[in-house]
Amino acid sequence: MGLSGDPVVGEAGLKCIPTKTIDQINVDELNCLILPGCDDIGHLKEEAQLFKFIGQVVERNAMVAAISSAPFLLAKAGSLKSQRYTVGFTKEQRDFIGVFNETNYIDAPLVKEGRILTAKGPYFIDFGIQLGKMLELDFDSNWYR
Repeated sequence: MGLSGDPVVGEAGLKCIPTKTIDQINVDELNCLILPGCDDIGHLKEEAQLFKFIGQVVERNAMVAAISSAPFLLAKAGSLKSQRYTVGFTKEQRDFIGVFNETNYIDAPLVKEGRILTAKGPYFIDFGIQLGKMLELDFDSNWYR
């Protein structure tokens, strides 16, 4: 899914074409939302529709997993006000961005609290394994090591 039907190109150049837009999604049908990070998340900083959507997903108690810079989206949606989290930004970057509650920041590779998982980008394997466990998937986590 995307904000529009336009192709989205990831950091490594992989092009994804959304089959649905967020306004076509019934949040009551979601049990998990994965928010990938990117090098420059600034182009999303004013996407009110996106933040409303994320807030609705969190309110409905779906699992939300955000890695690298993507916890910014959770913070901007107001979903990290009382939630412990980690993010791939330095203290200076978090202060500059101005949407993070520093009291709840945990300097750790992963932070799982309730149904929200946040992680720093280099820990993508641990992130995937933890998300698989949260989703109660049957897999051999050692295969990824």
